[in-house]
Amino acid sequence: MTNITIRELKPEDLDEYFRFLTENFYCDEPLQLTPGDHNFEPDTPERRASRLAVIKQGLSLVAVDSNDGGRIVASAYSETKVPNDFEKTWREVNEKKPTEFIDHVDLFLAGIDIRSKLFERFEVSKVLYLNILGVGKTVRQQGLGRRLVSAVIELARSKGFPLIAVSCTSLHSTRIMSALGMSCIHSEKCSDYKDEDGNVVLKPPEPHTSINLMAMKL
Repeated sequence: MTNITIRELKPEDLDEYFRFLTENFYCDEPLQLTPGDHNFEPDTPERRASRLAVIKQGLSLVAVDSNDGGRIVASAYSETKVPNDFEKTWREVNEKKPTEFIDHVDLFLAGIDIRSKLFERFEVSKVLYLNILGVGKTVRQQGLGRRLVSAVIELARSKGFPLIAVSCTSLHSTRIMSALGMSCIHSEKCSDYKDEDGNVVLKPPEPHTSINLMAMKL
């Protein structure tokens, strides 16, 4: 893998980054594999604006293949989070009644962030939060995910973050974070989330049936 290097994800990468996520992340992400037609459109003006704002923080990384024109083959999408961010997101998702599958996903994940009491537990005022870790289908099982997360950890240290955290929706990502020294500080079963009629909404395939919030002091 000497042809693969890691660099910062830049605003000018936005189009390629969205293509990468569509082809290599959303199609395999466990929550999105819940049976049924979810009508989820990953590339919208709203999501582009949100992703761009995070990318401009300079805390996201990509692995690129220099033998293939610098094509993105893996990504780690990260941002600064402070306590008010969790609370703001929680308020926003609670203001509207979930009507689409993605609304339920957002509500469940926002609730996990709040219930984890991450900031209170570690007594910190900011955290580098790794939102999305994606590895391209052609380069999986080669240690690239672990290599990329290691680079994110070093970036967080260099920027003076006291803590790094990631909400893992798959057992694969949970194992990567654990191998790099992170601990699970909060876990919830997807089957525990139900809609207002008491129906289980999130049905990811085994063994990815829990969301694990992993964290490590730096």
